[in-house]
Amino acid sequence: MMKCKLVDVFAKEKLSGNGLTIFYDYNSLNTHEMLSLTQEMRQFESIFVSIITSESSVRARIFTVEEELDFAGHPIIGLAAHLHEESGDSAPKEWVINLNKKSVNVKTKKTDKYFHASMAQGKPEFIKTLEDNESEEILLSLNLEPRNLANYPLEVISTGLPYLIVPITSGIENTKISVDDFSGLLEKFGAKFVYIFDVINFEGRTWDNAGAVEDIATGSAAGPTAAYVYKHNLSSPDKTIIISQGRFLGRPSEIEAYVETKQNSISNIWVSGEVVKVANINFV
Repeated sequence: MMKCKLVDVFAKEKLSGNGLTIFYDYNSLNTHEMLSLTQEMRQFESIFVSIITSESSVRARIFTVEEELDFAGHPIIGLAAHLHEESGDSAPKEWVINLNKKSVNVKTKKTDKYFHASMAQGKPEFIKTLEDNESEEILLSLNLEPRNLANYPLEVISTGLPYLIVPITSGIENTKISVDDFSGLLEKFGAKFVYIFDVINFEGRTWDNAGAVEDIATGSAAGPTAAYVYKHNLSSPDKTIIISQGRFLGRPSEIEAYVETKQNSISNIWVSGEVVKVANINFV
């Protein structure tokens, strides 16, 4: 029998926010089995605790229904909440989540409903600013028009996964991926995924690159978005920003992001959120 836990991340109440399955009690699963279990749960991502290396450090692997990811946001937030619950300690704690290519520090604290977790995404990497003709191609692929675009550039930024940030002031309700090879288009600019960002309402949307599945709350995009907000002075410095997502799926979510600076440059970005426990599950 294999145990796992179902939680909602970036959620205020159960059955809101971004659902996550944490697989934590198994002997040995291969990559194909992890992918199959993720597909069975039909969530945007699942996370597998591979090795518990110490009381505060674990090795984990993250999967979408299509592939393994080297980094993702809401699975790390959810996993840290699970680790805190399993520890039985009510005091604030810190964790190290070791992924394929990086390690992520996470802080957790107990709340009335479950746990609040904050992960350090580190310094952002500003990969590319798109030219006007390149931006036009992206807008067409997302069912957007130039009049929807904010007066800021499209940029590829990464804090673990490179996102193309598309800043808009209108039309978020109409956005969708409307071309066949969107992955190939993003690759030309060094991006893995796209993040539509309404710079007025601080609301975002993103999908898998087939445009078939929309994500409810994207922690890995929140870091690059916070870096973008800071770079273009879209919010006051030293202020936590709240990014809304999931409205169009009936799963409203709130992602907190805070930019730390040293000598007027970004030294770290914290992405945080509430986690609510939904169920303990036993796989037979």
